[in-house]
Amino acid sequence: MRKIVSNALLLATLSIILVGCGAGSPPSSYYILTSSNQQTSQVQPLNNISVGVGPVLVPGHLDRSQIVTSTGKNSITIHEYQRWGDSFKTQVEETLAENISILLQTPKVAIYPWERAQRPEYQVYVTIRRFEGKTGMNVTLDAIWQIVRVDTDNSLLTRHFVETFPVAENNISSYVQTQSNALGTLSQEIAKGLHSVVAQ
Repeated sequence: MRKIVSNALLLATLSIILVGCGAGSPPSSYYILTSSNQQTSQVQPLNNISVGVGPVLVPGHLDRSQIVTSTGKNSITIHEYQRWGDSFKTQVEETLAENISILLQTPKVAIYPWERAQRPEYQVYVTIRRFEGKTGMNVTLDAIWQIVRVDTDNSLLTRHFVETFPVAENNISSYVQTQSNALGTLSQEIAKGLHSVVAQ
C-alpha cells in the first residue's frame, strides 16, 4: 500500500513539474520573407523571355527553422521562439523569383527544379555567403549570382553583390522586413543583368 502511495505521489510531482515547464515557455512567433510589390524597375520589361531562379545556396547555419542573428564577428544567436514559417532557403528562392517576375513584368519565372515544360531560356544561380546582422542595427547580404543560357550552358554574366541595410527597429519583425528589402535590391541587380545579356 505504501509503495502504491509513493508511486502516486511521484507521478503527481512529475505532472506538476511538466505543467510548470510548459507554462514557462513563451509561444513561438513565425515570420516570412515578402516580395517588394511596390518596387519600380529601372529597366524595360522583358515579358518575352523565360527565367529560372536557382539553385540558391545559403549558409548552413541560416538554413534552419529558427531565425538567426549575429552577436559579434564570430558569434550568432539562434532565436528559439522566433521561427520561419517555411524553409529559409525556399523563402529566399520564392522571394527572388517573385521580385524578378514583377520587375521584368513577366509571369514566365520558374523556381529550380522545374518541369521539362517549364525549362527556361535563362537560369540564375545564386550563392549567398552571408545574410545576417543585428536587430536594431543592420543586415548584410553578400551573394554571388550568375546568369547562364540554358540551351548552351554558357555563363553570360557573373556578379558579386554585397550591401548593408539598416534595421529600423530593435525587433525581429523589422529585422525580417530588412532581409526582404535586401532581397528586393538584389533582385533589381539581377533584373538589370538579365536585361544586359538579352540585349547582347
